[in-house]
Amino acid sequence: MEKHATKFTLERNRIGELFNAFPELNVRQVARAMGINETLMQQYVNGAKKPTYERRMEIERYIHKLGRRLTEVTLE
Repeated sequence: MEKHATKFTLERNRIGELFNAFPELNVRQVARAMGINETLMQQYVNGAKKPTYERRMEIERYIHKLGRRLTEVTLE
């Protein structure tokens, strides 16, 4: 009897990891600010849908932009 190896490839949910690492980020607000459908963004976070590479980079650029804006805040 021949045995067949089963290969499992686990892909990381980088969008979900981002929002889990920074719970202060509101998924719906980020989606709105980016012009992405809120339900679709939530599906990215939950892993129900996988964003394209281009969409992941778009989200990354927005998060970096938000970070730059936060570093410019002064509370004098």
